[in-house]
Amino acid sequence: MAICLSGGKNRLDDLTDDELLQVAAAARRQTSWAQARELAAIAELTRRHTADEDAGDPDYRILSARESVTEEVAAALTVTSNTAATLVHLAEQLTGPLAETGDALGAGQLDMAKARVICDVTDRLPEEAAGRVQRAALEKASGQTTGQLRRRIRRIAQRLAPEAIEERKREATRLRRLEVWDTSSGTTDLALCDLATEDAHAIYNKITAAAHGIKTDGDTRPLNAIRADLAAQLLHGVELPDAIRTVLTQTRDDTDPAPPEEDESPAIGRDCASPSLPVLHGHTEAVPGGGSVPSSAVAVPGQRSGNVRGLDGEAVTYRNGDPSPACSPQPGSGTDAGPPFPGTRTESGGTSDDLGIAALTDEVDRRLRHVHARVQPCELPHAIRQAVQRIHGQFSDARDAACRGGDEVHGRPGYRPSAAMRREVEARHQTCVFPTCNQPSHRCDLDHTVPWRPGITCRCNLAPLCRRHHRLKQRTDWRLFQIWAGLLIWVTPSGAWYIVHPDRQ
Repeated sequence: MAICLSGGKNRLDDLTDDELLQVAAAARRQTSWAQARELAAIAELTRRHTADEDAGDPDYRILSARESVTEEVAAALTVTSNTAATLVHLAEQLTGPLAETGDALGAGQLDMAKARVICDVTDRLPEEAAGRVQRAALEKASGQTTGQLRRRIRRIAQRLAPEAIEERKREATRLRRLEVWDTSSGTTDLALCDLATEDAHAIYNKITAAAHGIKTDGDTRPLNAIRADLAAQLLHGVELPDAIRTVLTQTRDDTDPAPPEEDESPAIGRDCASPSLPVLHGHTEAVPGGGSVPSSAVAVPGQRSGNVRGLDGEAVTYRNGDPSPACSPQPGSGTDAGPPFPGTRTESGGTSDDLGIAALTDEVDRRLRHVHARVQPCELPHAIRQAVQRIHGQFSDARDAACRGGDEVHGRPGYRPSAAMRREVEARHQTCVFPTCNQPSHRCDLDHTVPWRPGITCRCNLAPLCRRHHRLKQRTDWRLFQIWAGLLIWVTPSGAWYIVHPDRQ
């Protein structure tokens, strides 16, 4: 990297081939250093949050402190819960029993992929055996690929701790599973994971042998395609002889495009009625240590509106940062009025439903950023919770009135929502409302944001939460608020906040 910054060579175009490779290698070492710092920060956060956790029997209804840290990392880094769990595990290992590997990662002597190989192979080995495997790995890791490193230290681990290796294999086999996921090409992958080695090879060899027979009988397609078609037939329940005959008689070439189908008119979805959203009119937000946060005065329409278009459907993350400027006054108005909200008329005579959600989100986020800028770091989590709690309370009357509409009673009696209400809430949020969760809403619990009694069963107090994030919400250091029907705010133990939009209002 220093070569690029010296001798007047300020551009990559000025470097020789050898110098370019040196720059690439230096950048990789810097990447390893940055990843080591990331893991060290995650490890310290985990240590702080788990130090005081009760060592007694865990409550199955509440996520543990370590799992809570995992979800906070997932939200902060915008990664899935599984990825965050891997990072937390790596962080604990590379700052604990595998500290030498962590130091090598920070020094740029190996990259994250090799550090993960060492962590995986030494996982659940006896301390002495894990230490010896680690030292053996670090001797040659910088000059080996991940495949070479894995093969070498697996042999060493098998020799040093055969019982632990066998027990780990049995545990993994006990957790065998079938997985399915979509690919970037628009297709879907299906995999059997953690099968016993002998079973996996027996299945593969049987299908491969049959595929070779089909290819010998004249099928010109690649062997991989024949294997895939044959496996699909078998999984559909077709007996092997019939499956072979079916694959043999297939005449459509996989490379030929499918024949065009007749155009169909797109289905027109029925729009749900959407209440107009108020903004805190003329309110000032008190913050610890004195001072206040002025809010923009925005008109509060009093009627419901229909024909609402769907929103973008992504969970929008609002991170801590500098406060944004206040909403600009509306043209031609004498007050500091913010953008119009759903159901209000624009100057062109139309409605602005999408702008309403965005305006409300921007106003709430602006106020929270202002609170963040004025409080001490140690006071931040409490201050943000209090600020969101006040915003939620100030919306309560308008939210209840808009949701109730012309009904005499707000909400539905009893704990369980009606089928129609469930369909409406699931259509409003297509997935779990945790910012990084992709669990479809029809597989989620329909959670009362404010617990039932005093909370009510109504669309303005219901949201889909997968079982894991339902348990996360039960923790006292996490808070979830639904400030308007479908517009939710998560507040984390560290004081960060995440605003989740509805897919449709």
